[in-house]
Amino acid sequence: MALHRVWLIPLATFLFSISAFVVGYIIAVSLGHVNAIWPYISDGGTEAPESCIFGQLLNLAALFLAISIYLRHRQIVEYYWHHLQKDGQWRRASLGLLWCGYLAAFGMSMVANFQETNVILGHYTGALMAFGFGLIYCWGQTVFSYVISPRLSHPIVSHVRLALCLAATIFFFTMIIFGPIMGKLPASYRGTGLNYWTPDTPHYIDHIIGTTSEWLMAIVFEVYILSFAIELRNARCHAPKLQLTDMEDPLEQKAKISASATRITFLNEV
Repeated sequence: MALHRVWLIPLATFLFSISAFVVGYIIAVSLGHVNAIWPYISDGGTEAPESCIFGQLLNLAALFLAISIYLRHRQIVEYYWHHLQKDGQWRRASLGLLWCGYLAAFGMSMVANFQETNVILGHYTGALMAFGFGLIYCWGQTVFSYVISPRLSHPIVSHVRLALCLAATIFFFTMIIFGPIMGKLPASYRGTGLNYWTPDTPHYIDHIIGTTSEWLMAIVFEVYILSFAIELRNARCHAPKLQLTDMEDPLEQKAKISASATRITFLNEV
């Protein structure tokens, strides 16, 4: 059995991720859990009921992200190793990027399952893994596409991915600087809560810059993964083979059972 529309996997990653962001935001704003302008993405997945929907969609996105990253790795191996018989350090590089991508997907799943108001350390660890390893993965894939030849796709695809990496890097650092550093609430502040920011809240502008950067970086990352569908249009995936080891033939197994039963009957008669 073969899956002919492999390009649907990165598309599913994009759709589930964006759905988690948007649906969580809409429900949280409509219920008054966050201010419409402008919460962090995970603020839309902190309170029930939006946290349930946000977590489910983001977990699915993390699953399809891991599959997309594996398919990208296998595509590179099949093309450069099996098709072109091209040897070199690129195989180790691709394997290293594979694990960076897996860690990013695992971090995304942690963000979905560890709400910031419940297990803040787990939530921040997952967010740092998702964005940090995701950024490393994107840069690695972009450099890889420029260094090794022939290319899997048109050069313009590599140029677009380079632009996405540059944008994601800028958003990553502005998110860190204006979010947890400059946009942190004073310890003495007693306001409307962790997630509900208003123009009267201290460091409000810094906070808005940080949250907007997070949204933009997440969207850029998902668009980058979506771009894998371009190369995967010409690929198909076969179901993995399962081999049974140390399994006896059914007839031999039946003969042994029959012999054992005969022996037991003989001993009982004796």
